[in-house]
Amino acid sequence: MPTASRPMGVFILGDVAPADIVSLSRQVERCGFSDLWFAEDYFMLSGFASAAMALQATEAVDVGIGAVSNRARHPAVTAMEASTLANAYPGRFTLGIGHGVPFWVAQMHLTPKSVLGSMREAITGVKRLFAGETLTQSGAYYGYDAVSLTHPAPDLQVLGAAVGPKSVDLCAEIADGMVLSAMAGPRYVATVRERIAKVRRARGLPEDFQLVTYAITSVGEDRAAARAKVRPLIALYLGAMGPTLITGVYDANDALVGLIDEGGAEAIEAGMPDDWLDWLAVAGRPEDCRSGVEALFDAGATKVVLCVVPSEELPTQLEILGSEVLPGI
Repeated sequence: MPTASRPMGVFILGDVAPADIVSLSRQVERCGFSDLWFAEDYFMLSGFASAAMALQATEAVDVGIGAVSNRARHPAVTAMEASTLANAYPGRFTLGIGHGVPFWVAQMHLTPKSVLGSMREAITGVKRLFAGETLTQSGAYYGYDAVSLTHPAPDLQVLGAAVGPKSVDLCAEIADGMVLSAMAGPRYVATVRERIAKVRRARGLPEDFQLVTYAITSVGEDRAAARAKVRPLIALYLGAMGPTLITGVYDANDALVGLIDEGGAEAIEAGMPDDWLDWLAVAGRPEDCRSGVEALFDAGATKVVLCVVPSEELPTQLEILGSEVLPGI
C-alpha cells in the first residue's frame, strides 16, 4: 500500500481491547503508516506494555508513548522500562512524559505542589539516567541513592506532553520534543512552534525539536456523518480541560466557558459551532482529511498522528486512510 512522504502515525485509544493491539499494530504498518502511538490514560491501557506488544508485532513501524504521567512512576522506574524497549528495538521507540490528567493524578493522591517542578525533576532525571549517569541526589519530588541503569539508552529521545504556556516553555528547555494534544489545531501548533523556537534560541539550544501532533480523526464518504463522530470526544476533552491556549488562539474561550456553565460536555457537544471542528479535528471525506493533515504540517508539526474515532471503526477507517489519504500527503 502507498505510504505518505511525511511521517504519519496512528494513535490507539485506551478503550481498545488489549487482545486487539497486536492485530491493529500489524494493520497500521500494512496500511503504510510510519508510526504507532499509545497514550497511558489511567486506568485503561498500560503505555509500556502496549508499546512492547506493538514493537514485537511489527517490523519497522516506530512506536511511541505519548504520554505517561511523571507522577505515576518514579523516574528511575520509567527510565528502566523505556531503556528496555529502546535497547530491544533500537531506533524504533520514543518516550513521552507529561503532567498527567489532573483528575486521574488526584485519584492516585499524587498531585504535586508544583506541576512544573515535578515534571522538570522527572524529565531531567530520566534523561540523565539514559545517558548513563549514576544519580545520588534529593529533590522536592524524587530522590536517588546511587541509581544507574544497567542498560542505558543515550540515543533515546524524551518528549514532553503539556498544553499551557509555562509548560510549553519548560518542554522547550529540557525535552527533545513535544507531544501536542489531540485537539491541537493549526493555529495552536504554529503558536507553540514559535514559542519553542524563541525559548531554544534564548538558551542556545539546537533548533531540532519534534512536534508530534495528535489529531482527532474520522473519515468516510459521508462528510457530515464523519464530522458528527468526532463531536462527542471533542466535547468530552473540552469539558475536562476547560479554557486553554488550544481554544484561546481561536478566541473561543469565552464561548467555551459559557457552554461549560450551561451543561458541561453535553452542552458543548450540542452547542459548539461547526467551525470548531475545523480547528480541533481532521474529519470528513478523504480530501477533507488530507487538507486537515497538510494544514498541521504547514503549521510546524513534524509528525501527525491520527486518533481515529470511534475505536470500533479503526480497522475500517485504517484501510480508507491508508489507501485514500496517505498517498496525498
